[in-house]
Amino acid sequence: MPSSNYSETLVNDKLRKLVKPISDTVSGGEYSEQLLPYIESFRTKSELYDNLEELRAGNKVPDSKDLTTTNIEIKDETINSFDREVHIQTITPENASLKRVLIYFHGGSFYGGHIQDAQNLLKLVAEKSNLTIINVDYGLAPESPFPSAILDGVAVSIYAKKVLNFEELILGGDSAGGNISLGVNEMLHQFGYKLTVGSIVLYPVVTLADDDTSKYWDLKQYPIREDQKKIRDNYLAVFQQLNGIMREYYLRNDENSIHGLVSPLYSDSTFKKPTTLVVSGEFDFFRLQDEAFAEMLARNGSNVTYIQYNGMAHAYAPMVGILPQADDTADEIAKFIGKL
Repeated sequence: MPSSNYSETLVNDKLRKLVKPISDTVSGGEYSEQLLPYIESFRTKSELYDNLEELRAGNKVPDSKDLTTTNIEIKDETINSFDREVHIQTITPENASLKRVLIYFHGGSFYGGHIQDAQNLLKLVAEKSNLTIINVDYGLAPESPFPSAILDGVAVSIYAKKVLNFEELILGGDSAGGNISLGVNEMLHQFGYKLTVGSIVLYPVVTLADDDTSKYWDLKQYPIREDQKKIRDNYLAVFQQLNGIMREYYLRNDENSIHGLVSPLYSDSTFKKPTTLVVSGEFDFFRLQDEAFAEMLARNGSNVTYIQYNGMAHAYAPMVGILPQADDTADEIAKFIGKL
């Protein structure tokens, strides 16, 4: 379990940043022992090929465990809202709040992933927070490119308000899903809805712009023990290839890559964002952009907390029951929800 003796710092006197060590005996600077079996393949250089079928097959999240001990109701349905048809999975714990709901978007580089990937994580969060969670099966790129997934999220949000009668929305997601959730929040605001009270984004994609790669891909910001350098370096090479491929699938119509709906890091909106939780891993190669995003929110007056899990790489959070950090992330999300 991550040590309870985490460090807390203030970045630029505004951003509250919590850094959680790997354990009571290991602070960081290396991949955790529990994670290593899942990334050992990166000791050897590999090439990522632009084949959609293979990419989707390789996008599967490792198995997780259901850690819940109470009755959690799961309902799958297809809804019609906002002139859109969207499949959703509603996760409802015992004694669920009738006021608030978390609307969640799974990761998968915009072109892959499935609502099942996050199900055990979301069940655990639902149990710990007594909150209903709507897991959105949004349309995937390239068949449904930008802004289709965001519009799916808007449709689900309006459905949650108008049909399910929830008063307040919390939007969340991991990786590409985090990007989508931020876009949904922005679009709801532009449409005149005032529903969102919180935002939970796990290692989100916050920029699809390719104009300043050196700033957000600086390997020096990921110091690691010597015997794990090959894993880190080869992982980064594949990660950068993936970043380019997902951009090509998602942005199909010459969109402006620094528009706020595409790259939330460059959002020019003047409205104050909801209270936000940003979570990333020490060796997540989106960490630098996520830190910049969290700092931007803090500078603009938003209430934001940033948590870094040392020893973790990208996409760790759904691995509940396997990685202690994933279990702890569920705890932190529930705590965050409880303070809203």
